[in-house]
Amino acid sequence: MSIFIDRSGNRFLLTAGEMSYAFEVQENSRLIHLYWGAKLDRSDDLPEAADQQWHRHYSDRQQGASLQEYPAFYGEYYHECAIKAEYADGVRGSLFRFAGSRVQKKFDHELLEITLEEESHPLTVKLFYRVWPELELIDRWSEITNHAETPVALENFASAAWQLPAAPNLWRLTHLSGHWGKEATIERIPVSTGKFTMESRTGLSGPFAVPYFALDEGNADELSGEVFFGALHWSGNWKITVERDPYDHTAVTGGIHDFDNRLILKPQESFTTPVFSGGWSPAGFSGASRVLHRYQMRHVLPPVIAARPMPVIFNSWGCINVHVNEENILRAAKLANRIGAELFVIDDGWQHALGDWFPDPVKFPNGLKPVIELVRSLGMEFGLWVEIESYELASDLYKAHPEWAMRYPGREPFTRYRADVDRTSVMLNFARRDVAEHIYQQLHKLVAETGIKYLKLDMNCFVSSPGWGDLPPEQQGRIWIDYVHNLHWIFERLSADFPELLMENCSSGASRADLAMTRFFGRMNRSDNQDALDMLKLHEGFTMANPPRMAGGACHISDSMYHVNHRRTPLQFQAFCGMLGSLACGKDLTHCTEAELTEIRRYTDLYKKLRHITNFGDLYRLASHREHPWAIYEYVAQDRSEAVVFLLGGSMQFADAIPPVKLAGLKPDALYEITCYGEKAPEDDSVRQFRYPPITGRGAANVGLQAELYGDFDCRIFHLKEVNA
Repeated sequence: MSIFIDRSGNRFLLTAGEMSYAFEVQENSRLIHLYWGAKLDRSDDLPEAADQQWHRHYSDRQQGASLQEYPAFYGEYYHECAIKAEYADGVRGSLFRFAGSRVQKKFDHELLEITLEEESHPLTVKLFYRVWPELELIDRWSEITNHAETPVALENFASAAWQLPAAPNLWRLTHLSGHWGKEATIERIPVSTGKFTMESRTGLSGPFAVPYFALDEGNADELSGEVFFGALHWSGNWKITVERDPYDHTAVTGGIHDFDNRLILKPQESFTTPVFSGGWSPAGFSGASRVLHRYQMRHVLPPVIAARPMPVIFNSWGCINVHVNEENILRAAKLANRIGAELFVIDDGWQHALGDWFPDPVKFPNGLKPVIELVRSLGMEFGLWVEIESYELASDLYKAHPEWAMRYPGREPFTRYRADVDRTSVMLNFARRDVAEHIYQQLHKLVAETGIKYLKLDMNCFVSSPGWGDLPPEQQGRIWIDYVHNLHWIFERLSADFPELLMENCSSGASRADLAMTRFFGRMNRSDNQDALDMLKLHEGFTMANPPRMAGGACHISDSMYHVNHRRTPLQFQAFCGMLGSLACGKDLTHCTEAELTEIRRYTDLYKKLRHITNFGDLYRLASHREHPWAIYEYVAQDRSEAVVFLLGGSMQFADAIPPVKLAGLKPDALYEITCYGEKAPEDDSVRQFRYPPITGRGAANVGLQAELYGDFDCRIFHLKEVNA
């Protein structure tokens, strides 16, 4: 039983895997948090709410306020609130009381529904708790309903508030910051008294922050220590606030950003907030990540896509840029087949214009049919790039519907000129359902007529000039919300229409790195920056919240990223780093020698040999490039019969040795044979060369593998396979 309710009906114990979460209804009918942490078997073991007031000078008027499951703005409540409403009579405080509960048993989870009623106004809040019995994770969200005959204005409407337990040490926050080309940078800071806010106001969920948090007592590392974590499922403006009050209580509140949002609930109208998932792990930050990875693989990703390995992709952007045409694409397709590509993608430049999603008649006078036929005759699938949230001033769509541009009343729309592609565009107002319906019809027709198996969604600007325009009065004030709802609606429909269509969430490189997009997109551009050395840190941050197999992009094997750092890296280093995620090639194959084409083919063949482990296994981040001149990533098959270990060096100095690589996750008593890829014979015969006899899982964990790296960009892949498995 995942959800236990005691005899009084007032105490709730939720158990998800080895994690428990509990709250109770107090005598004043308030819903008060009791516990979050390691599994408890009895509700009698739960603490009393009064025992959780850790300071004897805690105000009587504040008693229990900071522990509310869904705190509301009222009276002397001064903490971050989950809901703040203004009623027609001018009252701006809400006091919610427990009004009932309901449990629904589903085939793979249990759902608890708690109803709260405002004591003097007909406003209800339903709190939902979706408990996954095999994972240490709970999904939470709320549904707010106005039962009055007059509107209610919502100024705050969070998805959930997570109350942290008392800790002997101060909490430490791990969050992911960044910018274009440096997304998901891991930052760790102590939680001091006050509030720390992570947020996005770009209209996208990134790239300056990721809607994710992790909290530990300052003693957790990658493989050990207790970690509390969460991720918000929202693809637009969001806010997560970590607050430590003067009495050392810490809470995390998050949901849709209240910035520039005033949500008006009409009579009898309901609003459902996005999911805010929260979990716990005793196995450090890698353990927390594995919970999120399994959750997404089993319950979030499109099922057909989650069950398939990620193909080797050739993408035209890194070598042809926007200068694609029938001739050079046909030539590239033949070479892509030679290097073992399974999916051939034409990136930006094939379309008539942004907004006109049909082939450019000059570049492709015969349409895409000759290209698609050749690609398929070579045994590859075919894919295309789109950027649907903008349209060009030169497009047919803009000429037909200039009123669809996002703009302030009486102002011209904000234009963006991209010199690299000689394009002037404006944003489409996706808050309008007619805009969303038009784009959906275009994309549906494109997929149906071409039979493409891959669709890459890009977004190269932030939301600009978010004016109401000619939106109806009931939509004014919620443009940020309706924009995201309509975007989700498009891809929810496409995902249902074409369940085998692999879609990549590009968004200028992880600018929508949120779990809501993962419901439809099986691949994500980890970063436009695919400099192989930078990948060592980018992948670490990306996999804090996202399955490693989703780490996409166009140019893992490519020289097109030279402009980022003016650095060139060897093919092997590019390929091995690319294999950490979903391998792609964007190299100009027409300028490759026969030896280079053969070498790339060896790498794609190796990726195909190992991807059943890297795509579906558990990830252990064994060593960080933030701390060492190397990085070590280990992937372990679900049945623990195989493992793949990547040892990736940046710049070795002073002939320093690498400590033995101690592995995790293997069967202690099983014997594993070891194959090493990438090892080079050193020029100096006196340098030690290592041989790799079979080793037990216990030996791999306690003694480790001995390896060596030389100079710059040296790398190894170890494949461990259980003997007689």
